[in-house]
Amino acid sequence: MGSRKTTILIGGEPNHGKSQFTNELVMQLIEKHNFKVALFTTESGDVEKVFTHFCGLYQGKPYSLIRPDGTKNPYAMTEAEADEAEHYLLDKLYIFRQNRKDSKYQTLENIYNELEKAEKFYGIKFDTLVIDPIYDVDDFEPKADEVLRVLNRINLEAEENNRYDIIVNHVGDTHKTFDPKTGKRKKSLALADEFYGGKNNNRKAMLQVLVHRPEPNNDPSIGPIVKENQTNIHILKVKPEGIAKWGVYEIYFDWKSRRYYEDYVENEVTKFVFASCTKFYDRSPVSNLNIHNLRFTPEQAFDNGPPQPTTGNFQDDDEDDFPF
Repeated sequence: MGSRKTTILIGGEPNHGKSQFTNELVMQLIEKHNFKVALFTTESGDVEKVFTHFCGLYQGKPYSLIRPDGTKNPYAMTEAEADEAEHYLLDKLYIFRQNRKDSKYQTLENIYNELEKAEKFYGIKFDTLVIDPIYDVDDFEPKADEVLRVLNRINLEAEENNRYDIIVNHVGDTHKTFDPKTGKRKKSLALADEFYGGKNNNRKAMLQVLVHRPEPNNDPSIGPIVKENQTNIHILKVKPEGIAKWGVYEIYFDWKSRRYYEDYVENEVTKFVFASCTKFYDRSPVSNLNIHNLRFTPEQAFDNGPPQPTTGNFQDDDEDDFPF
């Protein structure tokens, strides 16, 4: 449920959907509660790329009219829908432009200074600060005292400024097992004290969540049924009391909208729905995707056609052969 004056610490293995799950939280905070969110991310690209990605999440459609291979995207939003998304998010989502040439830019002190400057400049008050990922903050060294100091500061800033702040982290090394039947190695699920930085993550975290993408399984004789687009949300710690409930909760990723949906049973029938705050609440989620249909030759991917002979005169060649 979340609560002001608190923080949520999100962790997980690489490529398990931590940032995507964080983006879902950000969108629902904006859609449900009209929150103003400051996003400090070093992993998602420049401001334009991040902002247009969120425009796509709002409409449930890709923002770009062109696919990465240079062909037209028939699923893209219209110009009117793009204008609507941009107008909706412009006063709600604020993305920090990363200054990678300034070695002091990614310090915790600078993040809060930049946040305060933005509030004064725009005449607003942020409801949420997102730091994704926390291990890119220069202060967050994998030492117990540094982790303790940083998390104490984060909790204090959220409490003093009446915010609900979101912090994203990786997990540390966990136990690995080997299955001789399949020849596969498998990592155990991270425990609450196995986030990057050690046990102080669990000690100082308020609401602590593990994002885990389990291996798909459609054979009940092997184990529980796991859908290919399933993500499990593990609630590891609840503070203050009442903002969450211990346990594991399944959510599902919709390939088309890049948003998550849930399932519930009504009259003994399982139904799958998006959050009621989304614009496309009544749309049926796309649960299946045949990845074997996504194989392209280099010619198909780049659409270059057969090699063209060169003339040796490049002075009038203003365009290169690549579609990006």
